[in-house]
Amino acid sequence: MPRLTRFLPVVGYGDEIPYRHLLVAYDGTPEGEEAVVAAGLLAERDRARLTIATVVELERPLRLATRWSRGTGVWNDVLLDQARADLEHAARLASVPAEVTVLVGRPDRALPEAVDELGCDAIMLPSRPRNRVKRLLRRDHLAAIRRRTPCEVVQPR
Repeated sequence: MPRLTRFLPVVGYGDEIPYRHLLVAYDGTPEGEEAVVAAGLLAERDRARLTIATVVELERPLRLATRWSRGTGVWNDVLLDQARADLEHAARLASVPAEVTVLVGRPDRALPEAVDELGCDAIMLPSRPRNRVKRLLRRDHLAAIRRRTPCEVVQPR
């Protein structure tokens, strides 16, 4: 559980226009928890709707030398169950009631599509990991999401 009891400063937030609907991407990391808490505080301040989403990249069946595909249904079910459990945990972190949804696909495509579908004003993404090794190992989708999204992309500092 994050140690946040006060408002987190947010990168990219303009004080002049309040948000009506925030989409926060949760990935199960401590940085993701901070993003959920910060988005909950922004939603509470602006009286905005909050949607928490997690993105799952499902595995496609492999076809090797045969015509029959290798089954990945069980593994995909495990991924979806884990995503739902992560969303339940994230919903408890938010200071306001939140809608939860599982998005399927690559994060740099699924999040901008969800913004269009849900009508969100902004996306709150987790901040970059503080640990240098984790930062090297984690794939950063921020630039691609900013390019594809018509709304503001914000992160906690």
